[in-house]
Amino acid sequence: MPEYLSPGVYVEEVDAGPRPIAGVSTSTAGMVGVTQRGPTSGKPKLVTNFLEFQTTFGGFLPEPEPAVRDAWANNPTEGGRWWLFPLAVKGFFDNGGQRLYVKRVVSTTAVPAAGTLGQGLVSPIARDAAAGATTLELGHLIGFTGADAISVVRGGDNVEIDTATITAYNATTRRIVLDAPLVAEVKAARGDYVQVGTRAATPSLRFSANSPGSWGSAVRVRVQPSVSAALPVLPDPAEGALLITALAEDAPADSTSITVNAVPGLDPDDLPADVWVLINERRFKVTVAQPAAGRVVLTFTGTAPHAPWRTGLTVRRVRRATAGAGPTLRISGSSRLYENAVTQLDTGDRLTTLNVLSVGTDDVVTFDNDTPALVFETARLLLVESTVDTRFDDPGGGSVTETFRGLRLGGDGPGTLVGTLSSRSRLVLAATQAGLSLDPARFPVPATGSWLTLTEGGTDGAAGLTVGDFVGTDGGSGHRTGIVALEDIDEISLCAVPGVWSGTVESALITHCEQLKDRFAILDPRDGLDIEGIQAFREPFDTRYAALYYPWLVVNDPATNRFVEAPPSGHIAGIYARTDTERGVHKAPANAVIRGIRLTDGLAADITKRHQDLLNPKGINALRFFPGLGQRVWGARTLSSDTQWRYVNVRRLFLFLEESIDEGTQWVVFEPNDPKLWALVRQTVSNFLTTVWRSGALAGATADEAFFVHCDRSTMTDDDIANGRLICVIGVAPVFPAEFVIFRIQQKTREPQLV
Repeated sequence: MPEYLSPGVYVEEVDAGPRPIAGVSTSTAGMVGVTQRGPTSGKPKLVTNFLEFQTTFGGFLPEPEPAVRDAWANNPTEGGRWWLFPLAVKGFFDNGGQRLYVKRVVSTTAVPAAGTLGQGLVSPIARDAAAGATTLELGHLIGFTGADAISVVRGGDNVEIDTATITAYNATTRRIVLDAPLVAEVKAARGDYVQVGTRAATPSLRFSANSPGSWGSAVRVRVQPSVSAALPVLPDPAEGALLITALAEDAPADSTSITVNAVPGLDPDDLPADVWVLINERRFKVTVAQPAAGRVVLTFTGTAPHAPWRTGLTVRRVRRATAGAGPTLRISGSSRLYENAVTQLDTGDRLTTLNVLSVGTDDVVTFDNDTPALVFETARLLLVESTVDTRFDDPGGGSVTETFRGLRLGGDGPGTLVGTLSSRSRLVLAATQAGLSLDPARFPVPATGSWLTLTEGGTDGAAGLTVGDFVGTDGGSGHRTGIVALEDIDEISLCAVPGVWSGTVESALITHCEQLKDRFAILDPRDGLDIEGIQAFREPFDTRYAALYYPWLVVNDPATNRFVEAPPSGHIAGIYARTDTERGVHKAPANAVIRGIRLTDGLAADITKRHQDLLNPKGINALRFFPGLGQRVWGARTLSSDTQWRYVNVRRLFLFLEESIDEGTQWVVFEPNDPKLWALVRQTVSNFLTTVWRSGALAGATADEAFFVHCDRSTMTDDDIANGRLICVIGVAPVFPAEFVIFRIQQKTREPQLV
C-alpha cells in the first residue's frame, strides 16, 4: 500500500479494468534439414525470405553420390531425400510464408575446411601501371622501410615479372618510386602484388570454415595490415613557436642562402641553435641572421641543391620532436594507442616500426626501441592493425563477401581478429599459432599469392548421416540439435522435416508437438507411392497434432535446371501461413492454389475423386488438379481418430487460443486469489474471445452462443483456493469447414388452379 507520511499532493497510477490478451502468431514455421552450410550450433536461425536463407545456409544441394542416395531413397521405413530441403524452403516462401526458423542438420563425420598462413610481407597493386613506369601505387606500405628491394609478382600464376629497389615513397598516396622502369605491365584486377624478401612457412594464423562441409573448400581469406589511425607527432616544447614567412626576393638555383620577410620570433636570440625550414615540401637546416630592414637572411648548413625560387614562396619553420634518438615521442591523439600496439613512424624519408610500451601523461608515448635521431612535427605515427577479407563463391551462383577492419592480431577478446571473426563472420573462424608475430614485416600471408584458399579437410560426411542426426539431442538451451532444437523457439507454430519419411523422425516430430502443445506438424510421405502405398504409410499414425499430404510435387531444381519431385510439406506450410494471414487460423488451409510448382503436371500423381473417396476418410489430404482452377490443396484433416479433432483448422484454432490465453494471463500468477481477481480473469478472457468470435473464428449468432467463461466458486473449492489454484473453465464453439457441400434439388409440379 502507498504510504502517506507527510503533508502534500500524491499522484498515483491505478490499474483499471482487465488487461488485454494479444493473439499469438500462428504462421511462424520451423524446419529441420540438411543445408549446404550455415551454423550447426546455437538456436535455429530466422530467415524471412529465400535470399536470406541462401545467404545464411547456402543454395540448392546436388544429389549425393549413388551409394548414399540409394541408401536413403530406397529405404521404405527409415529413408528420405534430405537433399531436397532447400527446394522445400523455397516452396514455403513461394506460397506466402514469411517467417521460418531453420535448424541445420549435419553428419557427425563432417569436417570443416581449413588452411594455415605463414609469414611475409606482401602488398597488392592498387592501380594498373604500364611497362616502363617508374612508380607504383600499392595497397599499403606497412612493414616497408622506404628503401626496400621488392619483387613484382603476377597474380594469376604467381610468377615474378620484375625486381626493383624503392628510392622514394609517399605514405599518404601509397606510391613508391623505383630505381628502374618496369619491364612489364602490372594489373590490379589480375591480383598482381609486390613482395618484400621471402616468405617463411612458420604458422601464424589458422583459418577454418565456420561450419563443417565441402562448401568451405571454396572459401578464400586474405589478411592485410592496415592503418587504423594517423596521429601527428608533437614538437618538443623547447623548440618554441611555429613561424611562417615568405621569400623577400628571388633565390637563384643552388643558392647557399635566402632572404625572407621578418616575422615575430624569427630571431637567433629566440631560436635554438639548430633551425629547420620547409620549402616546397623539402627540409633544410639553416642558420638565422639578425633581422635588418624587415628582412632576415637564412643560410643553408651544408649543400642545398634546389631549383630557382620566386619571391613570395612560403617558408615555414618545422620544429623537431626529438633531438637525438630516444624511446619516447609526444603524440597528438595518444588515447587511440594502447599497450603493445604496433605502430609505424613515417618521417617522410624513412618508415620505422615501433611497438608501444606505455601511454603516459602529456601525450608522451614510450616505445620498445629508439626513434630515429631526427623526428619533426611533420612526421606521422600510424597505428597498424589488420583487415580481413573473406569470400565465398557459391557453385550454385552468387557469392558472399565480408570485410573486417581495425582488428588486433594478438589475443582473442573483443576487437581482436580471432574474437571478431568468431562473433561476426558468417564464413570463417581463426586461431592464432605459436609463430604469430606482431612485426608487420612478418605478417600472416599464404605460401603463394595474397589469398588463402581453405583446401584442407572440407567434407560433408554424407555417408555418416543418420536419422538420429535429424531427431537430435537435448544439450540444454542453445545446445540442442535436430528436431529437439525447435523447442528453443517459442514462436514456432508449424513444424516439418521436409523430404524425410523415416518413421523415427516423423514420430519424433509428432512427439515434439504433442509435448509442447503449441505447434502443429506437417508430414511427408515417401515419394512414388500409389494409392495402396499411401494408405499403408498412413496406418501407424494417430495424432491430433499432425497432417499428411499426398502426392509429392514437381518443381524446377535451379541447381540442375531440371524438373524434380519435391516433398509437399514446405509448400503446404507456406499455404498454412498464407491462409492464416489472409483469413485467419480458423479458416481451413484448403482449396488454395499451390504456387511454385510446374504449371502443368505439377503433381507427381493424378488423384481422382474415386481415389480421394478412399484417402479422405483416413485423414490423407489430397493435392489435386481441377481444370480451370489449377492445382490445389483438397483436404484439411488431421491424422486423429478422434472426430472432435478431425479438422486441421479446429486443432490449430485451439492451439492459438490456448497459447494466447497462456501468454496473456501470466500477470495473474501470485495475485490475491479472491473474487476481484476472478472477475478480472473472466473479463480479460471474455474480451479476447469476443474479438475472436467477431473475426468469424467461432460459431454462434451471439457471444453467449460462441463461448462461455466461468471463474468463480462453481469452478473452485476451498481446497483449490487453499492450495493456490485458480481454475477458469472456458468453452468455445469452433467453426467447422464446409467439407461436403450438398445441394438437394427436386422437381416442382405445377398445382392446378381453380377459377
